[in-house]
Amino acid sequence: MNISKAILIIFFLMLLIVIFFALTGIDISNPEQAIVTLMDKVAQLNRSINHMLRNVFFSIRTFFQERFSQ
Repeated sequence: MNISKAILIIFFLMLLIVIFFALTGIDISNPEQAIVTLMDKVAQLNRSINHMLRNVFFSIRTFFQERFSQ
């Protein structure tokens, strides 16, 4: 791999890190609060994903129940 590809990869990784901190609103200068904020956001994402999956499974379940109960 030549040096230009390595520099481009490093640039994009740094850009992704900056975008991550900008979108999540985590303050890097206060790491304890940043960890708490990040854990809260991950827990909220987990609840949202669980809620969506539960709705999908229930809709599939009711579809089959209505289809085969006749």
